[in-house]
Amino acid sequence: MSGKLRVACIVALSTWMISACSDDTSATLSKESAPTEENVADGKVAEAAQGDAASTGEASNSEESASKAESNVKEPAQVEEVEGLQPSARIEGPVALVNGKEIDKSRFYAELDKAAKHGAKIPPERVARIRANILNRMIEEELIEQAIQEDKIVISKSDLKKAYEAYRSKFKSDDQFDNYLKHGKHSEGTIKDRIEKKKALEKLIDKRGSLKVTNAEIEEFYTKNQKFYFEKEAVHARHILFKLKPDAEKNDQARSMKKVERVQKLIKKGVNFETLAKEFSEGPTGPKGGDLGFFRRGQMVKPFEDAAFALQVNDVSGPVRTKFGYHLIQVIERREESQKPLAEVKEQIRASLRNKRFFQERRKLLENLKKDAKVVNNIEG
Repeated sequence: MSGKLRVACIVALSTWMISACSDDTSATLSKESAPTEENVADGKVAEAAQGDAASTGEASNSEESASKAESNVKEPAQVEEVEGLQPSARIEGPVALVNGKEIDKSRFYAELDKAAKHGAKIPPERVARIRANILNRMIEEELIEQAIQEDKIVISKSDLKKAYEAYRSKFKSDDQFDNYLKHGKHSEGTIKDRIEKKKALEKLIDKRGSLKVTNAEIEEFYTKNQKFYFEKEAVHARHILFKLKPDAEKNDQARSMKKVERVQKLIKKGVNFETLAKEFSEGPTGPKGGDLGFFRRGQMVKPFEDAAFALQVNDVSGPVRTKFGYHLIQVIERREESQKPLAEVKEQIRASLRNKRFFQERRKLLENLKKDAKVVNNIEG
């Protein structure tokens, strides 16, 4: 890992802001996918988040990226101490005082240890920057916590529960959420703690500043960024997969085609396609009736895409050969190219602008808190 990336990892990983849900996309039939059953499972790439222009660069996104980057680093054969980070360079007592409240050195050095755990040789100036960033964040957290207590701000259990459920709902399944907990080294407790802290900070900002977003601001943003709210042509389809290896022998191809023909006869007799998919499909979407959801051009392997977009609603294709096998495809819905109206995306824009304002107002709040605070920095002093 390069020194620059390591600094980003340490600073970002140490942030307490709520993590974004890392929307892991489902396994797909995309052109880049390996020919495995999982690639056919959901049949599409999750649509890019609408309104990327409204993205605010929340700290949680850095946390997620840094976590992934760190997970890809191989442990070196031998760990070397990094000058300025080893125990011999550590002070006794609190690392800082914020209005008389101590910043515990054990927390500070625990985070600092993350910089040295892979044994990278970090230049002295970068070590100083890492130390300063971590301590500054901890001082800011303490200033905010003191302000929250001063204003007697409390998050009710019902509000916390509602916010936590909203957070979990961003994950596509319980398995995806559990995987996030496991690989992100989070727990439900730490997530709830982050949510509670952010909700409390939002209340504090609303009390001392404002997070309100007006309709005029929303309309202005929509007008300037309409290209981000353009809906591309898409189809909603089901499929029945008869698995067959790309290099299958002729006998295997013939056996697979007999299965296809059997199902085609049942379709002609009027048997429901969804029912047949549940019974005959050899792909993971079979239990869901072969439902692939909506997908746009460029998201599926070419033969599958061409066949699907050529169909009208309720039509069923002939056998389509891909590297996964044979498919029978049925289109359920079509969505033509269109501009999303403001009414459809209004609340999405409001949330994005509010999120951006949150960070702007947080910076202002901290500037004011620091002006009136008595901070003793024992690391730099």
